[in-house]
Amino acid sequence: MSSARSTDDRTAAARIRDAAIVSFGQAGFDKTTVREIAAAAGVSPGLILHHFGSKAGLRAACDEHVIAEFARSRNEAVDSGTTDPFAAMAGIEREAPMMRYLLQSLREGSEAAATLFDGLVEESARLMEHSVEEGQLRPSDNIHDMAVILVAWQFGGLLLQEHVARAFGAEPLTAAPAPRHIRAVLEILTHGVFADSRYEDAWNNLESSGEPPPHGETTAPGRGTGSGAGGSAARKRTSEAKER
Repeated sequence: MSSARSTDDRTAAARIRDAAIVSFGQAGFDKTTVREIAAAAGVSPGLILHHFGSKAGLRAACDEHVIAEFARSRNEAVDSGTTDPFAAMAGIEREAPMMRYLLQSLREGSEAAATLFDGLVEESARLMEHSVEEGQLRPSDNIHDMAVILVAWQFGGLLLQEHVARAFGAEPLTAAPAPRHIRAVLEILTHGVFADSRYEDAWNNLESSGEPPPHGETTAPGRGTGSGAGGSAARKRTSEAKER
């Protein structure tokens, strides 16, 4: 056993799980063998089966750990009350194996991938509720649905990471494109994109009445109705953004 492994204070099960996260993230679940994971963890294949029962059992343990780590790191950021961009950039490279694992799993379209996605949404919704309590997010009656969209956006963007990184002139899953990427994301999430509330108004009216608005009433540039809860909320957000 190497000196690196001899000083590793993780349990054998944790070493196996972490090796599996890296291996599954690099080659995918189907192409990775138990023997390859065992070699990477410095254990016998039999010990993997002893701890996890099967490769599927090992994957389930990896899913549980990755979701827990995803929630833990982000809850810590909320609890700290700080916004340290350099810590965020360091976290990108530190979490790269976990991100690769998530991407490989979500690509597969399997039942396990669906369970993983649902777990990410559930933890994200909890995180958003916690962030509301800490005053870092605005309250909403639609937390679950927003969590679904934000998880889809985040991991959809990661699925296109090679193209995103290329557009920023950097390597995928590195800290290099982080300043431009994070700045753009935060501008979108903090200030929004639309200049007025006409699209939100039109959709809220459609949901409440079941009838589309008269043609041209809410679609002409600069002619947002500003009516209804959606309109007032949008105006408030715009006002807050200008005050900042």
